[in-house]
Amino acid sequence: MARYSLEEKEQVHSVFGTILDKLDTMERQPDSWEESHLVHALSYMESGVYDRARTALSDCVTPIAERSTWRANQLERNPRRYHVSRLRQRLEQVIVEARQR
Repeated sequence: MARYSLEEKEQVHSVFGTILDKLDTMERQPDSWEESHLVHALSYMESGVYDRARTALSDCVTPIAERSTWRANQLERNPRRYHVSRLRQRLEQVIVEARQR
């Protein structure tokens, strides 16, 4: 028996897609905080650990005023690598793989 149902996986995929859609609507790329949490969420989904992906997505949308200043400063040091289009492409791959499992 699968650890997560297809419905549970689709809910997480939907939340991820909604975040990307919101960034598109705002006509901007994810900031370093958002990028880090979105990439972690993708990695968790690729590994089949959807509860952790859900947590990463929840952390992703943390308002700026509530973010850990220390962590945000550390993330700002990293070069940006992921644009919305690349994140969306990886999400599509995750969705295909989830349906095959």
